[in-house]
Amino acid sequence: MLYTSVDKVKQHLISVFPVREVVFDQPVILTDTDFVTFFGGSIDESSLAVKSFQQNNLKRISVSLGISSTSLPDELLMRDSVVVASDSSLGTIYTENVDYIVDYARGVITIKTGGALSSGQAVVIWYGLYVKYSASSDYVLNAADGSLRRIASGDIASGETVLLDYAPIIQSYNDVVIQNAVDEANAIIEKTVDPGRQFGVEPVLQTAATYRAVEIVCRASAARELSSRSGQYNVALAWLKLAEEYAAGADDLVQSFRPAFQGPAAPTNS
Repeated sequence: MLYTSVDKVKQHLISVFPVREVVFDQPVILTDTDFVTFFGGSIDESSLAVKSFQQNNLKRISVSLGISSTSLPDELLMRDSVVVASDSSLGTIYTENVDYIVDYARGVITIKTGGALSSGQAVVIWYGLYVKYSASSDYVLNAADGSLRRIASGDIASGETVLLDYAPIIQSYNDVVIQNAVDEANAIIEKTVDPGRQFGVEPVLQTAATYRAVEIVCRASAARELSSRSGQYNVALAWLKLAEEYAAGADDLVQSFRPAFQGPAAPTNS
């Protein structure tokens, strides 16, 4: 019996969560031309940077700091490589996150309020650079499942360890997951509440089945979160809490459809 449907369940869910975080410098070894999964889900294709560090010498530039931020002539700076000093002799060395903040992906230095740097100040900056590989010529990305492979004719050598920056897109469920949950919920309601199919399309049972299906989807979402490389325990707990609430709602709705418990009959004298 079809008590609920995918459309009914979707009214209680958001199908795709927005980008949750950005991952930096995740090492991945690319061997031959096989796809390698680096994230257990979809990523924002435009956010991916595939890079490696191939230089031992730091680049040095002299700049006058802007009013708030200063763009360097390069992007994809090597993390923890930036040194800001008053002069090339390192007369005064300033401290990251105390005097300035670095956006390593964009190559931007920002003066921090309360620090020792000020706009217009002349400084010397050292930093390391990554080599960035190119999509379609060095590698092929499958953004839907978070995997990529090297191209044999590209600049990535077989067995090379590359570093990845990317933004995950958390898809905790899709139409297949929802359809499976709907099928399971319909079967549960029919077997436990309506085995004789006497209630048919009773609205209360439709709602109960919908709640049961949402519960199943939420539990699947919690499992997916915990199995993801960047999974977060508190997010999984939130999914499980939501599952419990829908389960309780389904139980309350079906109570009136279950026959009252009949205890054993009292003995009679014959």
